[in-house]
Order: sequence, then structure tokens, then C-alpha cells
Amino acid sequence: MKKIPIKYKLFLLFSFSFIGMLILAERTFVLSQENISNATTIFENARSTQHLQENYIEPTNALREMSLSLVMSPNEDYRKSIEVDIRKQRERLEEYYLKLDKQTYDFWKTYATSVEKTCNYLAARFEEGAFVNVNTTERDHYYALLNRLKELQHNAVNQAEENFADIHTSAQALKYELAIVVLLLSTLVFLAGYLLSSHIVSSILKLQEGLKEFFGYLETKNRQPKPIELNSRDELEDMSKLLNRSIAKASANIEQDIVFIEDAISVVNDLKVGKLSSRLHATAQAQELQLLKDVVNEMIDNLESKIHEEILKRTEQEKLLIQQSKLASMGEMIGNIAHQWRQPLGELSALLMNIQVKHEFNDLDEAYMLSSIQQCIKINAFMSGTISDFQNFFKPSKEKEVFEISEACQRSIAILQASLKYHGIEFSFDISEKMEVLGYPNEFAQALLNILSNAKDVLSEREISNPFIRLYLKKGYKYILIVIEDNGGGIAGEYMDRIFEPYFTTKYAKQGTGIGLYMTKMIIENNMGGIIKVKNTQAGALFTIKLPSVPEVIA
Repeated sequence: MKKIPIKYKLFLLFSFSFIGMLILAERTFVLSQENISNATTIFENARSTQHLQENYIEPTNALREMSLSLVMSPNEDYRKSIEVDIRKQRERLEEYYLKLDKQTYDFWKTYATSVEKTCNYLAARFEEGAFVNVNTTERDHYYALLNRLKELQHNAVNQAEENFADIHTSAQALKYELAIVVLLLSTLVFLAGYLLSSHIVSSILKLQEGLKEFFGYLETKNRQPKPIELNSRDELEDMSKLLNRSIAKASANIEQDIVFIEDAISVVNDLKVGKLSSRLHATAQAQELQLLKDVVNEMIDNLESKIHEEILKRTEQEKLLIQQSKLASMGEMIGNIAHQWRQPLGELSALLMNIQVKHEFNDLDEAYMLSSIQQCIKINAFMSGTISDFQNFFKPSKEKEVFEISEACQRSIAILQASLKYHGIEFSFDISEKMEVLGYPNEFAQALLNILSNAKDVLSEREISNPFIRLYLKKGYKYILIVIEDNGGGIAGEYMDRIFEPYFTTKYAKQGTGIGLYMTKMIIENNMGGIIKVKNTQAGALFTIKLPSVPEVIA
């Protein structure tokens, strides 16, 4: 048995199995043919029963319902419609009942005559006679006919039961015959398969054990795998020799690659702590690992210079961004100062002109002179205070502090109030209660000013009729909401996802830098841990700022 090659062993096993399957298939085919014939007989019986139900019992029931509806019909028109349906149904049933036996047909004729009698009563306007007939004579004839149809159905069912009993007896005999054939063939195939496969299985188990030990070594790297010892004198013995050579070679390569990986891990750990002087020196057996060595060493060589270059680039970009933000803020500040000073300067010029006119007409008395001087001093103090307000507004906050949100909003509003009035923009500010947050008050005021300034510019550029800006605050359980709404027509759909990007602006190059809303987003989300969102309404744009309330931040 050992000297027979595996392919011939399997050929013998498959030959026994094939012969047994042919014998079993032949007997199964005979049995299936008999079952098909028997099933056809039962099907014919069942179809006969269904035919009686569908073409006789159900239509007769329908005719009975029509007759009852005719007697109880509310008007003449409806009754004529039912009479037409009854006539058609009787004609259809007449054709079917002619196909049955004479006894059943006689039952049908009797019932049909009683239905016709009911119709004749109604035609003679004798409703009482029709009602009595349909509930006595016609009903008795209907049940007599129905019982006859049920008798026919019962006979068909009995015939099906007799056929099924015959089929069952035949099937039992074939079942025992088939069971004996299956038992004999199964025993023969089992004995042959057991003898032929036991030797193959034992050899495969030895190969499996050797491979399992090798894979265990791949996972743990603790103990070298032993060679596979197999003396089967067939293809499996040749396979074991080939596996032994491959396992020995793979084990040596793995040991070398383990040393390389340990060296690579050491270099990576040095990189984590910022030590860029480490390099990979070990040699790997795998070509991919050797390529990784060259790539890692080259990457480390260039990493330090690239990091330094990137830091310088980011620093310059941040400086440029901050400088541009300051220049943009200064431009806005100068424009707002101009609006704040326009009226006081006009008043100051008017006072000086009055003094000059009175002096030329010798009408300048000391009291008027002193009053005018006091008023000029008051106007000058107001203008000086405006400069101080602007200076303090743009001075950055050094540390986080708890501040009242409405006060920071009022500071932003004060900066823009004169400009809003100049452009005819209605501004409303609604606050229901005192609300405090933890953050940078000056930076928050600057962020809010950027949003209000953009809204003012849009309303002015688009020449919106009855322009307005609304600012209101809401206090929730965990957050404070700051909502800014305008009627400037909203933001174009293609710009909605980009308005918070740096250097993105929809204004002309001389009118905007594209960093105002970017700085606003950085202040709200990065510096104060809030959220800023924007969407369009039917009238314009709606900005929503969510800032954590003081209890939430402290917790």
C-alpha cells in the first residue's frame, strides 16, 4: 500500500464511489419516475376538487347573493341591473352544469327555476311573494344543490385518499429496496475509503504538525522548528523534504531580518525624542527591508533641514497674516474714526466761524467767547476719547478672563455706530440677561467687529432698501448664542464653504484681504473653544456663534 502513488490511491477510491453512485442513481431514477406518476394522479384529483369549487360552488353562491340583493334592492333601476347580472350568471352556470351528471343537473334546474320564479314575482310587482320565495323555496333548493356539489367534492377527496394509500404502499416497498442498496454501497465505499485514506491522512497530519511548529516559530521566534520526518515513499515524502529545505532557509532569513527590525525600532525611538543622528546599519535579507533601510536613512538625512525650513516658512506666513490683519484693521479703524469725527469737526468749525463773524461785526462779547471755548474743549475731549477707545479696542488681551458678553458687543457696536448711521443702516441689539464667558474680550470684540463690518459693507455695496443688522444674545444650558442677522441678500452658494478660508474674499483686491473672517474663526474656535456657523435666510446671511458658558468652562 505504501508503494502506490497517491494519485492511484485516489483513483481507486473515486472508482468505488463512482460505481456506487451510478447504481444509486439508477434506483433513484426509477423511484422518481414512479413518484411523478403517482403525484400526477393526486394532482388530477385535487384539480377536480378545485374545479368544482371555482366553477360551480362559488358561482352558485354568487347567484344566491344576487337573488337576495334583487329582493332587497332600493329602486327599480338598481333592480334591473341585478336582473341582467342574474340572467348572465344563470346562462354561464347552465353551460357548466350540463357537463355534470344528470342528478346534479336536475338539482340545478330546480334551483334555477326557483330563482326565475323570484324574478317573475318582482316583475309582477309582487315584492312580498318574491321575499317569501327567496327565503323558503329558493333557499331549500339552493342548499340541496350545494349539498350535491359537496357530495361530488367529497367523492373526489375520497378518490385522492385511495390513490394516496396506493402510492404510500408502493413507496414503502421502494424505500426498503433503496435503503438496502444504499447500505451495501455505503459499506463498500466506506471500507475502501478508510483503507486508502488512512495512510494519506497520517502523512498529511505529520506535514501539518511540522508546518504548525514552523508557524509557531514565526509568531514567537523562540525555538527553531524541527525537520519533518516522513517515510511514505510517495509524493508526500517528496513534499516533506522540500518543506524541510524551505523552512531551514526561511528560519535563517527571519533571524537576520529580526536583527534589522530591532535596529529599525531603535532608530524610530530616537526619532521620537528628536535625535536625528541615528542611522540604520544592520543588513536585512529581504530586498524590501533593504530598500526600507536606504529610504529611512535618506529620510533622516533630509528631515532636519526640511523641518527647519517648514518652521521658518510657517513663521513667515503667520507674521504676514498677522501683519495683513493689522493693516486691514487699521484701514477699518481709520474709516470708522473718520465717521466718528465728521460731526464733531463740523460742530467745531461752526463754532469757530461764529466767533469769526461776531468778531468782524464787533459783536463778540466775553460771555459768548468763554461759552464757545468751553464747547470746543468738550468737543475736543470727545474726539480724544474716541482715539483712546480705538487704541484700547485693538490692544490684545494677555490672558483669559471672565467677561460680560454684552459689554464686549457694545464696544464693537460703538466702533461702527457712526458708520452705520452714515450709511442709513438700522441696527438693533437685544439682550435678555447678563451672560458671562471665559476668554479674551478684546479678541472677541474684534471677531464680532469683523462680522458686523462685512454686513455693513454688503448692505452698502448692494444698495439694499431699508437695510438692517440685528444682534441678539441667548443663554442656553451649556452655551451662549450670539446671532448676527442682516438683509443683504445672503452669501452665494459657491462661496458658502470658503468664506472662512484665509485670503478668500469676494471684494475687489483694494477693498478686502480675505483674512477677517478667517481670523474670526480662529479667535472663536481655537482661542475660545466655541463654534461659528453661517447660513442664508430669506432676507440675507445669519451668523451664529456658540461660546461655552462660564459654569461649563470651569467644570
